[in-house]
Amino acid sequence: MAKKFKYNWKEFTLRAAYKGTPEMLFKMWTDPKQLCKWFLTDAAVELKKGGKYMFKWAIGAVENGKVLDVRRNSLFRFTFAGCKVEVKFSKAGKECIVTLRQYDIPAGEKFKVGTHMSCQLGWTFFFTNLKSVLETRTDLREFDQKHLKEGTVFY
Repeated sequence: MAKKFKYNWKEFTLRAAYKGTPEMLFKMWTDPKQLCKWFLTDAAVELKKGGKYMFKWAIGAVENGKVLDVRRNSLFRFTFAGCKVEVKFSKAGKECIVTLRQYDIPAGEKFKVGTHMSCQLGWTFFFTNLKSVLETRTDLREFDQKHLKEGTVFY
């Protein structure tokens, strides 16, 4: 009999290699001006433990949260969507490995799709967009207000 696989809905991890240094990638994730190049349309970040942040996306959605921990050029941990997110930066040759872990996702059926799957899909898109912006200077986000109002585009 095959062993039954049990999926962990309480967290997920994404990892990707980017051309650049941990210093550069850390800045892309923590500097409001850099965040708006690939992730947000407006941002504010108090880059210190206990600091506050505000993220705003093209569709008008806003996330306000708290910075849980910062280690310059290696770690950025913050609250997000009722959970926690930790982003780590490490050098690998001429590249930087960025590892994102979203964890403490609440239990329950509504959080499987509403938080776990939605956030994993969103972070996957933005990981891809960051790579595109850094390597080809092409932003993959949709900013056409007609599409945004119709609800056909999520980012």
